[in-house]
Amino acid sequence: MRSLIPICALTAVMSIGVAAQDSTVKSQTTVKADDATVISLTGCLSQDRATRNYTLFGRAVGGGDDLTTKTKVKTDVDKDDTKIEATTKSTSDDDAVGTSGTMSTYVVMPKGDVSLSPHVGHQVQLSAVMLKPGEDDADVKIKDKTKVDADDAPDAKAQSKTKIEVEGASHGQYAVVAVKPLAGTCTN
Repeated sequence: MRSLIPICALTAVMSIGVAAQDSTVKSQTTVKADDATVISLTGCLSQDRATRNYTLFGRAVGGGDDLTTKTKVKTDVDKDDTKIEATTKSTSDDDAVGTSGTMSTYVVMPKGDVSLSPHVGHQVQLSAVMLKPGEDDADVKIKDKTKVDADDAPDAKAQSKTKIEVEGASHGQYAVVAVKPLAGTCTN
């Protein structure tokens, strides 16, 4: 569980270092769970000020015991503007692939060392689990690989493996086990 902190810190440092130059960040996150359904959620993260609950307005992909998500964020910095493009593709264990779906609102809650508050108001890709009916908890394994290719700088790579136990959650909530920033702030 603690190995997720270094990858988040390294990703944040790498993002700061490449903020003023062209860069491409590629990452792959694989989540495997027993007694739970793994899902990928992509969209705009928000937090209710009164209840402090998190919601994501976006799309869901997945629905199996494991899910692999590949994300690519390309930043092109010119003199007067910056263009950011993000793509994400998810594959579940039942070979279902998805890059889009119906827009919905999802109730999400962080688990383990995941912190959602820095991502409120931004586009994100979340890896989340929902316990199967009748289960009290689930063992979850997360593998993450990230590569940053910045112009005029050496490539940076990071990887981590994490194991956590996700305990029961209220019906309809997704337990977020990994978060990746995407193409910037949300548009209203």
